[in-house]
Amino acid sequence: MVVCWQQSTNVRADEPIKTMLSSADAPTFSWDFGARWEDVDTPDLFSNVTFPGAQPRGFEPPDLVGTRTNLSFRLPLEYPGIGRFFLEWDGTISHASGSSRKVVQPTGSSFDFVAGEPAGGNISLATASDLMGATAAGTIHFTDTLGDDAGIMAFAHSPAGDGNVVTQHAISGTQSGAAFLALVTSGNTPSAAAYAAFVDDRGLFFQALGDLDGTVIKSTVEQQASHFDQTLWLGASLDLANGWTITPRLGPTYRSTRQDTVYRTEVDIDESIVSGAAIPAIGYHETVRLSADYYGVVSGFSAETPVSENVWLRINFSAGIAHYKARLDNRTTAIFPEADITLSSTGQRRSGGTFLADLSAAMIFSSHESLALKFEAGTSFLADVPIYRSSKLGTDPTQSYFLAVGLEHRF
Repeated sequence: MVVCWQQSTNVRADEPIKTMLSSADAPTFSWDFGARWEDVDTPDLFSNVTFPGAQPRGFEPPDLVGTRTNLSFRLPLEYPGIGRFFLEWDGTISHASGSSRKVVQPTGSSFDFVAGEPAGGNISLATASDLMGATAAGTIHFTDTLGDDAGIMAFAHSPAGDGNVVTQHAISGTQSGAAFLALVTSGNTPSAAAYAAFVDDRGLFFQALGDLDGTVIKSTVEQQASHFDQTLWLGASLDLANGWTITPRLGPTYRSTRQDTVYRTEVDIDESIVSGAAIPAIGYHETVRLSADYYGVVSGFSAETPVSENVWLRINFSAGIAHYKARLDNRTTAIFPEADITLSSTGQRRSGGTFLADLSAAMIFSSHESLALKFEAGTSFLADVPIYRSSKLGTDPTQSYFLAVGLEHRF
């Protein structure tokens, strides 16, 4: 919203209200509030993860929707030999968020889940079921990056019949990793499944075998984007003969953008409900934090004209160039029982020049010479917004949109 309070004016009774809206002869404080949404790409979260249903390009970007608040203050000035002009500070704060979720049901009797570049482990799984019951067995041997060994052997059998179930799992830790083995058998169907995994700072390897009907892979992506813009304008209003008032302006600008993406995918192992035992999830977690600061110069204009009594149309346009400094902080973690293990943690920097532009249109309704109601819609374009692609920090153009309502009042 846009709000101003008038303390004193010297406007004649026969002077049009339009002059009060467009001229720079009175201090003005403004506040707008509205909704914001934007087109933001999802980082390459699947660059080092493979599992059933994983897409080469990752998730579809979630729709980011949020709020936008704009504040501005205009101060009229006059200098001998130059005439009247104004100095205006304009600031905008916005926040948007979105999420997407996907559940994959693996097909067949086996699947693998891999994150990073795992090495140093051997897994052997076996399952069998017949009219006599269900049997599962497994062995795992693992050597971590520090040369520390871990091994697990397990066997489970459920005779045919209701209520005959086994759910068991074991974990063996090492100095830099761990090994995991789980067996599930049921005499009801009968059915059997076996699961095993090992992990250290090189990567995670998970393997499943047997009756996997109830086992699913759940993935979520959550994104948040925040923006802060402020510009110091120097300009003057020019009344044209055709009823339009043009206000050219120029000034320095600072903008910042922050985007956090959190990705999580895990295997939800189907355990026997009758047994009452729960098997912990195995999975992968990644956090990508992207940020950039922009320092530049913009120029533009606003154009205003009456469309009917007490109703005005205002168009705002600005464009400029800026130097940006972008940053990436990326951390990947293996989700493992009893301890999450860091797979990688990286930081990258990038800088360069970019182009930016803003366009908006507003309808202004006034029933008082110093107070007006405003409805505005607009879009912003930024040619270089940081993005994470193929394990590297890059930039992509981004478009955002907003709808706002406000009040406009002059001191």
